[in-house]
Amino acid sequence: MLYQGDNPAMRRLSIVLVVLGVSFFALPIIVELLPSLFRWSNPAVNMADEHMIVAMYYALGICWIMAAKDPLRHAIIIDYTIIANALHGAVMFYYAIVLEGEMAHLWGDVPMLFALSIGFAIYHPRRLARANA
Repeated sequence: MLYQGDNPAMRRLSIVLVVLGVSFFALPIIVELLPSLFRWSNPAVNMADEHMIVAMYYALGICWIMAAKDPLRHAIIIDYTIIANALHGAVMFYYAIVLEGEMAHLWGDVPMLFALSIGFAIYHPRRLARANA
């Protein structure tokens, strides 16, 4: 399940992919424990939207776990993670400011999405492979 090559940075990325992938299955619990930071309620809570988004992040987590064995070969999922989370975070940032009562998201899911994008951009498998060459 984990990278077995001789690049220690790639091995650490592999571990991070598995840990994050597994941790995404805790999203419903996190949303319930910290609803003001993760649950959108303007104009009303929409559980269908929330469940659809959680399902998408379950799929992303599964893809990360599968990519952990060879992150360089599966770099496209890292590319998708960077782009999708940056765009998702930008849209959520806008709505956190515009919608009444949603500012708490600026300290919850919005920075989490940007952190994922930035973290994976910094520790991208192509970059790690070049640094080890």
